[in-house]
Amino acid sequence: MKVAIVTTGDEIMSGNVVDTNSAWIADRCWMLGHKVVWHIGVPDDRRAIGEACKMASKKADTVFVTGGLGATVDDITVESAAAAFKKKMAFDEKIWGNIKSFFKRLGRECTPNNRRQAYLPKGAKPLTNKIGSAPGVMAKLGKATFFFLPGVPKELYHIFDNSIQPWLEKKSDKYHQKFLRCFGIPEASFDERLKDIKLGNVRLSFRVTFPEVKIKLVARGKNAAKEIASVEMEIRGRIGDYIFAENDITMETKIGELLTKKGLKLSIAESCTGGLISNMITNVSGSSNYFERGIISYSNRSKIEILGVKEELIEKYGAVSKECAVKMAEGVRQISGSDIGLAVTGIAGPSGGTAQKPVGTVHIAISTKDGNLHKHLCQPRERTAFKIVVAYQALDMVRRYLIRSW
Repeated sequence: MKVAIVTTGDEIMSGNVVDTNSAWIADRCWMLGHKVVWHIGVPDDRRAIGEACKMASKKADTVFVTGGLGATVDDITVESAAAAFKKKMAFDEKIWGNIKSFFKRLGRECTPNNRRQAYLPKGAKPLTNKIGSAPGVMAKLGKATFFFLPGVPKELYHIFDNSIQPWLEKKSDKYHQKFLRCFGIPEASFDERLKDIKLGNVRLSFRVTFPEVKIKLVARGKNAAKEIASVEMEIRGRIGDYIFAENDITMETKIGELLTKKGLKLSIAESCTGGLISNMITNVSGSSNYFERGIISYSNRSKIEILGVKEELIEKYGAVSKECAVKMAEGVRQISGSDIGLAVTGIAGPSGGTAQKPVGTVHIAISTKDGNLHKHLCQPRERTAFKIVVAYQALDMVRRYLIRSW
């Protein structure tokens, strides 16, 4: 289906709040096989909201409208859209009861202005919101099906996943799709390597989600799965080392799967990433089975006192060096008794760089019973982006070790 998104809110238009909802909705629709063809942002203005909804209904089969479902005077989204399509608003006693019950569970007062959240366009369907007071709304307006959703992201996600995604899945043509998640080279390089691949009925597209590149394969018809499998085999033959997982499997989840399969434990010593790698690993349920410990050895003193790096080594080579990274990896493996010790040390910037060691310099090391591995990179990026890409580089290094494709 063709999808349009209308984002409402003065705070969105002024830039005080960043609109992440539309990107999230677009991504989910894309993954379900639907295409966003139009997107607009409007302030909390009755006429602007109404006109935007009417325009959206002419451009798309399905329209998502976010924001303005609260209880305050500027929450006018649903009533503005209804007025534009000459639909009357009707009070729903059941919704009002649910709203009062919601506040009672929280131990908070339900004020009279919350009643406005119980008004829906005549003939509309409420969409259950178990984590907020405002229900979502599904309504037929013009020729399009509208979904009105709260602006609070966690409420929007909840309603979408439970009430809208099943509807979207039913509306999608019978098709098969697969995502290959890649890391290590830019999108343009993937495109160059795959430009003459024979796709047949398979559609191939790229999606960058920093620092990953996702390759999406889609095919329709009774032979879709086989056709995708054939193209995937060809892709893996060309860029196999850079594909780390499929579909919803994250880098950290993949590392967990490999460590579990091999019965190995990992410990990490982080300097420039400040604990980000350990955070990624422990975001996976069950990570306590393979993650022994993480140490943030940010200062030279901590590297010396905790990890056993010799002061003379740091004086000679510097804290950002192959020698220091290797000793950090050895140290965390030895004191933890883990099978694998991973260490990172680098210069995140924007200050601290030199001609010999510019901003973005990073050393990554792995220590195992088989010996040590080391990688030297320069990733001159904004500080947060630097930490993210280094974390991925470090985990990808572990992945490659575990699958023995070093």
